[in-house]
Amino acid sequence: MKKTHLSTSLVFATFLGLSSISSMAAAQTADPCKTQDNTIEINECGKIELAKKDKELNAAYQQLLKKLAPADKSDDTKYAEVKKQLIEAQKNWIKYRDADCSAKYTLYEQGSIRGIVHLSCLIQRTEQRTKELLNWDPM
Repeated sequence: MKKTHLSTSLVFATFLGLSSISSMAAAQTADPCKTQDNTIEINECGKIELAKKDKELNAAYQQLLKKLAPADKSDDTKYAEVKKQLIEAQKNWIKYRDADCSAKYTLYEQGSIRGIVHLSCLIQRTEQRTKELLNWDPM
């Protein structure tokens, strides 16, 4: 039981740390998460952060798809096939992310922290995938 409490505290502290970093980075703009002080408000803040991360992910994905095109007529790379495979990979990645984070939600489903554990997982996975897509080298 103590191990679960320690893990829960660590996840919560990690999320608050991520929120603080986001707050500092956006110091010039209004931070809707700045005054969150209860579970419902923290979960709402997490949803807002996830929506931002999803937009960043989608932008990186769309940017990569646009890069997958021949530079000139001599380029015989099978870009259509590459795009098809990338699209399939992205669909599978979304299934993985959602299932992985749902498992964490289920692990904590008896506690009020389950929502933020789930959202933190989704945010972390989405940030990681965005970095992968931004670093994906189409040649």
